[in-house]
Parts: sequence; C-alpha cells; structure tokens
Amino acid sequence: MSYRILWPPAGDNDLSANDRSCVLEVSAGEQRLLITGDVSTEVERRFLREVEPPVSVLVAGHHGSGTSSGIQFVRSIAPEHVIFSAGRSNAFQHPVDSVVRRFRQQGSCLWNTAHDGALRFWLKAAQPIQVETTRPLPGRRNQC
Repeated sequence: MSYRILWPPAGDNDLSANDRSCVLEVSAGEQRLLITGDVSTEVERRFLREVEPPVSVLVAGHHGSGTSSGIQFVRSIAPEHVIFSAGRSNAFQHPVDSVVRRFRQQGSCLWNTAHDGALRFWLKAAQPIQVETTRPLPGRRNQC
C-alpha cells in the first residue's frame, strides 16, 4: 500500500482554510482511494494531473457541496464509487443535486453516510471494491 499527499503545496500560502485541506491518495495495486477534503474546484484543477484515473473510491469534496467536484474533475478521475460524508437532514443539504448528477452521469456508484450510515471497504490489489453499509436500506444493493 502506498500513500501520496497531493495537496497543499509546501510552505506558506494565502489559501483559504478549505483550500488548505489535505488531499490524500492511497493505492493498493490498481485500486486507488482519493480523499479531497474541502478543496474548491479551482484547487482540484491544480492537482488533477497528479491523479491517474480511474479512481476506485472518492470521498467527495466538501461533503458534496457545489464548491467541489467540478465537471472536469469528475470526468477526468471517473470514480467507480463516490462517498458523500454528510449528516442526516443537514442544514447545507449536502450533497447538492448538481454534484450528485455529475457523478451519476459518470456512472459512479453513490454512497451517502446520511442514508447508508458508516461505510466500510477494502482496497486490495486485483480485487473489486466491495462496500458494506451499517444501515442497509430496503431495496438497496450493497454493491453497484
């Protein structure tokens, strides 16, 4: 297993607190997990060349807000699974509909902690990703 920090750049900077989020890529063979924190679409474009698509699992930026997960980013990384870390009935209504649509159009399997509860998955070389939910919903398949 390998780990790479893709963002923020070293040294002092005048980025917003969100844009100073740590962006982490975890790899196990061909499987990749990407965690983008709360970075904006502008920052996504800045580190996009560092990410080798497709991404197996993406933790959607900023809980699925409209400030992250830009169209170019979503199309380029082509995530197989997307996790929205959001609270149930959250005041910000994360994830926002436009971001959910972007990932659906890409064909990503979508998971939302507000509905699915805590999620568990393993990155194992040469094995497909399997996601387990702690709050299985009636009619919801645990695999896409």
